[in-house]
Amino acid sequence: MKLVYLLAVLISISCASFAQSARDIARVAFKSVVLLEMNDSNGQPLSLGSGFFVSAGVIATNAHVIEGASGGTARLVGDSRTMQISGTVAVDRHADLALLKVDSPAPPLALGPNANPTVGDDVYVVGNPLGLEGTFSVGIISGVRRVEADSILQMTAPISPGSSGGPVMNNSGAVIGISVATFRDGQNLNLAVPVSYLSKLMAAPLKGIAPLGDRGNVSQSRGSMLEGVGTKTEKGVVISDFHLDVGDPANYNYPDAGKYEFRLTNKLPVEICHLELRILYYDSAGALMDFEDPFMAMHDVSIPPGLARTILSYGGIGQGASEQSKHAAKYYYNASVAPKIEVRAINFETEHCE
Repeated sequence: MKLVYLLAVLISISCASFAQSARDIARVAFKSVVLLEMNDSNGQPLSLGSGFFVSAGVIATNAHVIEGASGGTARLVGDSRTMQISGTVAVDRHADLALLKVDSPAPPLALGPNANPTVGDDVYVVGNPLGLEGTFSVGIISGVRRVEADSILQMTAPISPGSSGGPVMNNSGAVIGISVATFRDGQNLNLAVPVSYLSKLMAAPLKGIAPLGDRGNVSQSRGSMLEGVGTKTEKGVVISDFHLDVGDPANYNYPDAGKYEFRLTNKLPVEICHLELRILYYDSAGALMDFEDPFMAMHDVSIPPGLARTILSYGGIGQGASEQSKHAAKYYYNASVAPKIEVRAINFETEHCE
């Protein structure tokens, strides 16, 4: 009996020796975690995200972080130098994971066991929420959720837009998951993809480096296992059905020229308000010509969860902006240019909506 007790004590001491302090875990992780800045085909900012090195020159992140991107850079936490992303090594849209190739190496983070953690286990998360690079948070595994044949980790460690793709680590500093989604204003309900999906993606035969946006390295698995589970907050507001009254190009003072309407759809599980929107003007070849922020604070617009609103202007596009930008739509929408106009949501709030 004494021998059994002694063995139990030795095992507990041995396990404790592998555990690290939160300070140690943060210090090691910061050397491997990156801030990702993705751009569209015109070089305009598209999204912010997080990632971490898993091998020499290879960064793991979420597939939705690079969705629609034609280029991008990675920057280590606390480092001013940027690394150009040369392409994708592999993409698994089902697990919302992607492996990106960069030229500069950094220490990779160790991957933990493929077995799911236990509810109550401590977790440590590093990310760049809202661009605040190197944010370190602590929590526990609060659930392991089953979605058909798949598993998703639920945790209390807080994440926000920009944290997607960051590592979720155990008390030994090994990666056990990848931050992916959250329920905004949902009492700290945050989700992560188990590391087993990342291990499987890394073990698959490589097909070379594919340019961002190319589907050559995309796995042909079924739809995303996260569909309808949680909210990837970067994609929470959808703008569609944009229409602009061009008016008479020959009549600069045509009273209705520049009036617009479009539809705002809230895909989040909470109400949104205080939207900040940006208008982008493209020429007929698709090149960006100009942009403006005419309705930076739509304080009078709020949209309940899952619903949509049609936004109308009564005084023309660019209300509240300079006289020059007020007439931008009329100027660009003449017969010789005929560009495309895009409205993009760049920020919104989910608190203090009245």
